[in-house]
Amino acid sequence: MYEIGKVIGGIATAILLSTSFVGTVDAATYVQKSNAISQYSGASLRILNNSKVQFVKANGNYGWSKNPSGSETIKSVHGTKWTLKTKYLLPSTHMALGKSSRDLTNPQAAAFGGKYLFVLYAPHQFHGKGFVVRYNRSTLDHMSLAKAQDSLLKKTAGMKVGPMFDVGHGQSLAYNKKQHSIWMWRDRADMKPTAWSTIQRISMSSLKPNRAIKFHMNNRGAMVPAGHDLTFDNSGNAYWWGISGGHVKIYKGKLGSRSIHVRLAKQLLRKQTGTHQQSMGYNPHNGRLYLVSDDSIQTLPARKLNGSGSLRPSDIKYTRSNSHREFESMIFDSTGHAMLLSNRNPELLRSTTRY
Repeated sequence: MYEIGKVIGGIATAILLSTSFVGTVDAATYVQKSNAISQYSGASLRILNNSKVQFVKANGNYGWSKNPSGSETIKSVHGTKWTLKTKYLLPSTHMALGKSSRDLTNPQAAAFGGKYLFVLYAPHQFHGKGFVVRYNRSTLDHMSLAKAQDSLLKKTAGMKVGPMFDVGHGQSLAYNKKQHSIWMWRDRADMKPTAWSTIQRISMSSLKPNRAIKFHMNNRGAMVPAGHDLTFDNSGNAYWWGISGGHVKIYKGKLGSRSIHVRLAKQLLRKQTGTHQQSMGYNPHNGRLYLVSDDSIQTLPARKLNGSGSLRPSDIKYTRSNSHREFESMIFDSTGHAMLLSNRNPELLRSTTRY
């Protein structure tokens, strides 16, 4: 995590009474002094029986693509029918630009921003640090895997490799359409909870953090940990999900320029999708959130989380597959097709139908 420097005198009162500004070499960090989460009581929370969902236990030894140099297909075996086929074969070189630190074999998250695809990489050998590669999508559309591998051994038009920075676990890169910016958590690589949370904005040009908000969430004396996944709706609302007491909790946040306000959805989901909370996606075509675990996805309408929540069991849709691969990230293209980032070997698969 970036070390926090000296507080610039007087700037806190010049900005907001509840926040202060801390300058760093790489990014401005705003420290929010006020509690970021709306208070709630246990009695106000209700548990929804999402009985369609099946818990999928992740195999510690994930499977590999059966066709690493060509098209792969992942089909559902239960629930709503899904078929996903390879759209982009991503480079898997251990040394992009000839640097051993730019290992592209462990992508953790992806985001679309305009004509670009942004992919966050977190090399295993650099615990908690990583980098972003920006791909021009039209370049990828006309590039074979072999050419992509060769291209990232040197500087190539249409591809840019960013600098190393603190990414934590690295699975939360997300595009905020309202702000035209990319954000992600700066959590711990081991995903252990911390008293303070930090969410950081990533420059779409320099590919490094240029703003961060550090805040704390405490509900009636109990610490509320930050998220490890992230997505945004069209209005700029941030969403993330986690597990508490075996149930799914969904949080909704509103990002300001220097602060954040968070609310817990009053309806918890009884059943979680799987061992790992890999990703969360938002589809602007149907207004639904997608909670992603390995080979297991449940989806629900975001608008029904408002207020006290109006979700019904029938609102929950579920899909299970049997690929045995790691589901790293799920995003949606402009046509409403799901795009799944998977590993071994890295690729982005696109659903054959829109949702």
